Amino acid sequence: MNFFSSGVFWFIEGIFAVIITLSFNQWAKDHNTKMYWWKWAVFYLVIISFGFTIAFVTTSIGENEKTAALRGGLVFGLISFVLAGFFYRLLLVNKP
Repeated sequence: MNFFSSGVFWFIEGIFAVIITLSFNQWAKDHNTKMYWWKWAVFYLVIISFGFTIAFVTTSIGENEKTAALRGGLVFGLISFVLAGFFYRLLLVNKP
């Protein structure tokens, strides 16, 4: 499982982060959502959280630690989804 420790994996994860950011920016413009700097900060925190979860799980699988991948995926995934739900609620606040 050398793929998960190579630079190609991180390159692909970076591409996904950029695509998600550009897509979200377009979504915010389409829905007339005013994005303040603190909303962008929370958005990037959500992206980093999901990226960390994916990296942790795939790296653990690459090191043949399936139990750590499962437990870490559950814990960090739950934290990421709660953070994403919090961010979604922030988007609904002060919507013009």
